[in-house]
Amino acid sequence: MTVEIKHQQIAYHDWEAATYEDKFSIAFDQRCIDYAIARFRKAVPPHIAASDVLEIGAGTGFLSINLALGGYLQGARICATDISSGMLDRYRANASRHQLDADVVTADVEALPFADSEFDLVIGHAVLHHIPIPGLALREIQRVLRPGGRLMIAGEPTYAGERITSAVKRVTAGTVRWLGSRAVGPRVGIALRGDAQTQHDPVASLEHEVDLHTFRPTDLAHMADVAGFVDVQVITEELLSNWFGWSVRTIEGMVDTARCYPRWPSQVFRVYQRLNRLDETVMPHVVPRALFYNAILAARKPRVAPS
Repeated sequence: MTVEIKHQQIAYHDWEAATYEDKFSIAFDQRCIDYAIARFRKAVPPHIAASDVLEIGAGTGFLSINLALGGYLQGARICATDISSGMLDRYRANASRHQLDADVVTADVEALPFADSEFDLVIGHAVLHHIPIPGLALREIQRVLRPGGRLMIAGEPTYAGERITSAVKRVTAGTVRWLGSRAVGPRVGIALRGDAQTQHDPVASLEHEVDLHTFRPTDLAHMADVAGFVDVQVITEELLSNWFGWSVRTIEGMVDTARCYPRWPSQVFRVYQRLNRLDETVMPHVVPRALFYNAILAARKPRVAPS
C-alpha cells in the first residue's frame, strides 16, 4: 500500500509541476521572499548559520530559492530533494534563472540517500502531510543532521484548521456556482471555467489522494520527540488570512479572474497582508492556536547522543 501511495505521489506531482506555481501563486519575488523569510525567522534562531542545508520536498524551489534570494543560506551548500523528478526539473530551471547553485537529488524522505550527520540544517515546506509515515521521515532527517543541527518544516495543515477551511472552500464554491448561474449583465457576470481536463485526466483526479495527513500540534510535537529531537516547538499561524487565501484559490480555479478583474492579484495580496497582520497580533488572543491552519515544526538534534 505504501508503495502504491508513493507512485501516486510521483505521478500527481510530476503532472502538477507545470502548473504548480500558478496554482499556489508561487514566485521568486519580494512577496514570496518575505513570506519564506518570515517562516524561517519563526523557527530558526537568528544567530544560527548553516554550511550544509538539505531541503526535503523541495518542489519547484519556493522555500530554499526564496530564502537564498533574501540573503539567507549565504555560503551554504544547498541540496534539494523531492520524490517527484518533474518538480525537480522546475527547481533546476528556477535555480539556474536566479544564479543559485544547488545539488538536486530525486529522493524519498523516508530513505534519504545521504550519510549520517551530513547536514546542519534541514528545511521543508508543505511536505510532511504527503509522506506515508511522517515519523519515519523525521527519523531519517534526524539521522542526516549533525549533532546540534536544526529542523524547520513549515506549511503543514492542522487537524482543526483543515476542517474549518474545507467548509470555507465548499461555501465559496457554492456561492460562485450560484452567481455564475444568475442572468446578470456582462459587467458583473461570472464566466465559470470548464473542468473537462480534471474530469478526463485520471492523474488530475489524484489531487484528493495525495494529501495524506493533517496534524494536531501536540501530535506533531510528539512525533518529533519520538524521532529523537529536542527543543521541539510547533508554531501555528494563519487563520483569517488562510480562509481568505483558500477562498481566493477556489475562485481562481472556477473563474477567469485575470480577464474579469485585471487588478485582482494586487488587491488580493493587500487584503491577505492585512488579515495576516490580524492573525499575528490579535487572533492568538481570541482563538485557540490549534484552530489556526498552518503549523511550523522547529526542533534540534541533541548535541550529545543519549546514553
